[in-house]
Amino acid sequence: MTTSTRSRFAAYLGPQPKPYIAPASLAEMRDVTILENQACARKVALAAAIWDTCIHQNVLVGDVIQDAGNYAASEIAHVLGCSKTVANTYAEVGMDLRLRLPSVAAAFGAGELDLPRVRAIYRCTHNLTQDAATAVQDEVLQAARRLSPGPLATEIWSIMYRIAPEQAAALRNDLERHTNVTYTDKDVLSTLKADLTAADAAAAWQLINEMAATVCRRDPRNRGQKRAAAYVALLHQESSMACMCEPTEDNPCTADTSRPDRRAPLTVITVDLATLAGLLSNPAHLAGHGTIDAEYARELADNAHWQILLTEARNLAEALGFGEDLESLIDLETETGTGTGDKGAESRADSGSSRTNHSGSRGDQKKSRGSKVRKTKNSRSEGSGSHMMFHPLGRGRRRDGAAIPRPPRSQTSAPPSRNSCVVTPYRGTYTFVAELEAAIAADPTLGLALHPDGHGGLLLPPPGALVYRPTVALAERIRYRDRTCRHPGCDVAAQQCEIDHIVPYFHRDPATGGWTIDTNLHCLCRYHHSLKTMGLWTPVMLADGVEFWVSNAGTTAITVPGTTQLADLSHLPAVYRRPKGQAMQADTSGLGIVQPQPAPVPTSAPDGDPSPF
Repeated sequence: MTTSTRSRFAAYLGPQPKPYIAPASLAEMRDVTILENQACARKVALAAAIWDTCIHQNVLVGDVIQDAGNYAASEIAHVLGCSKTVANTYAEVGMDLRLRLPSVAAAFGAGELDLPRVRAIYRCTHNLTQDAATAVQDEVLQAARRLSPGPLATEIWSIMYRIAPEQAAALRNDLERHTNVTYTDKDVLSTLKADLTAADAAAAWQLINEMAATVCRRDPRNRGQKRAAAYVALLHQESSMACMCEPTEDNPCTADTSRPDRRAPLTVITVDLATLAGLLSNPAHLAGHGTIDAEYARELADNAHWQILLTEARNLAEALGFGEDLESLIDLETETGTGTGDKGAESRADSGSSRTNHSGSRGDQKKSRGSKVRKTKNSRSEGSGSHMMFHPLGRGRRRDGAAIPRPPRSQTSAPPSRNSCVVTPYRGTYTFVAELEAAIAADPTLGLALHPDGHGGLLLPPPGALVYRPTVALAERIRYRDRTCRHPGCDVAAQQCEIDHIVPYFHRDPATGGWTIDTNLHCLCRYHHSLKTMGLWTPVMLADGVEFWVSNAGTTAITVPGTTQLADLSHLPAVYRRPKGQAMQADTSGLGIVQPQPAPVPTSAPDGDPSPF
């Protein structure tokens, strides 16, 4: 095993006290970054101005009149020492910011954003109409201030699917035409690159990981090498891959020579019943990928197997204790909640229930076990708040799937234009995070742990709370709730994360340490788990799974569970209440006629059923 230079240096120095970074150094880096971003914004603006000037200066070449845009790119490339492609990108980004995204341009000019994040915004939104771009830019800007380019692109698509679903679905269809496999020959190693649809890529990735898991733990190859060997084994249609361990009498090889017939789902999609039935067009979530549009979710659902996952909607803002005394900081509106569901488009699908549901779950709003609601003195009545947190209640058995009946397309109404966009009052995750940050800055007590002892407000530990490893059902609920690593800015899928105790579990006396319950567990990737274990980033859990992180240098951040969604039903018609081509608004009171009836909800996973997460 090779050791990095950094690790060798750390071993040479020996154990040290907890590392500390001076806040002044971080502040200076922020100041320098602002100056760098401002200079980059000016460079992009100048490139756009030069290009704009040249394209209005036509040149006669023989009998053909051409613009001088290529001349502008050549001059910009020479001055910057870059390629003409990069020079054209600078000009195009600058023109797009100036003409269509003035708020993003202002933030870029002020140094709040760097060029990689601005380019991510441009790539995701440059094909939108002016109305759609105007509708999404404020919410995109809130996300851009808190995310790196990769997670930012995922979040932008999520915003677009809610505000401009027609255009986002059309863009997704256009991109699907660019699926491709390329081969690049190198000196020793060569590269095969596949550009696939989201569902196909998620399924292929799980197949590769399942094949890599057929070797025993003593196989000397690292994770990447195992995946490469698994990829080749799958191409050769092999049922397992050869283990590279050296077995002995005391340590025989324990490799699994065949994968089980009843496998985990290849794709897991979270979608509400009304959208699945074609009554709404709310976005869905594809595990390991992110948000997908409603039309794509319904396509994946047509050949699925079903498993009902019942959920309960709870008011997040009220549970966090936001009342009228914070109205100057937080603009909360009267809301009601809807549930979400889960569906696996290969081996199972889950459907959600609303608060006034027709699926056998309790219709009134209740507190989930282990959760205690904290309210301010002047907290609002039930239903206030701008986001909802959806808690899994249970699940039914798997059953064969079929296409869900959907309302017939109206013969008299014309289908909506692909360029249609409805400007909505949608307030997404990062607008909510910004408001919560302002609230905690005004009242630091809102950033304190709701249950600092890690007991979830319970006096007696529930079954399994004093055991270190969570049950399969509990781990599923945590992964369903979080969807990704809960460290700020990390988008590693929950399926690839470790389940971590927020308040540490005390092995010598489990009753006095943090318990293994919903309110004391979250998903962390291995990298951020190590930082949390070393005490360099410390999270506390607020109400309903919201986490407030503080670093050793005093940096703060907030993360919200993936199952937190917009809950104001009065906004749904503006977000996009009817499916594509429907002229009449659906009556949600009749959702029960299209919902599969679940079996009695068990408290744990049924025997023989695969994990849905």
